[in-house]
Amino acid sequence: MWITIKGKHLTVKIDLGRYIPSPDPFFLIFTVNDHLIIGGCWKGELEGDESNVYGFFENLLTACYYFLQPDSPHVQKITKIDKRNIEKEGFQLRGDEVVVYQAVERNAIYYACSTGRIARIYYRNDLLSYTDCPEYKGKHKGVVELPLKDFIEDVLKISREFLEKYAPVIERIIIKHTGEPEGYDYLWESYYEVIELYRKRPDSENR
Repeated sequence: MWITIKGKHLTVKIDLGRYIPSPDPFFLIFTVNDHLIIGGCWKGELEGDESNVYGFFENLLTACYYFLQPDSPHVQKITKIDKRNIEKEGFQLRGDEVVVYQAVERNAIYYACSTGRIARIYYRNDLLSYTDCPEYKGKHKGVVELPLKDFIEDVLKISREFLEKYAPVIERIIIKHTGEPEGYDYLWESYYEVIELYRKRPDSENR
């Protein structure tokens, strides 16, 4: 059973009906506007990539946490490292990125970047490189931009919906198959940290 969590630009689909015993036990699709960042497409149908769902949301929340603290020495250190990594991936930075955060998934890698006004995502989706869907041919690697404010608000929206509605379901599935809870309290902590930082922004409208 697929569930869908949508923001203004970001959409996440998770298959709750399949579980494989691995570090990435669920199947997930992630799109930003019309860019397929995680997942594949065959015979006209989107298909999920194997994913650690908690880790997926942790990456998005961490990116926002860093975006909201561009002057932090730790964030500057991570940005310096990931700028080197992104160049090794063959991407050409545009020079106005003040924060760069690398997120590694099972068959995809993306770099969430902030210019202070714009969120820019450079991505390479290896699974999509094998697509037979004409609309995705040659689109396994690219860049997508959206307003930084929209990105952060979307991440907060979809993260909260996931944590409230679906994380308990995911946890029950994990316990059923492994006998042990994995726990997701740390995601709530990350969510509230981002909320607190975002509310301090003058353009946040006290959200």
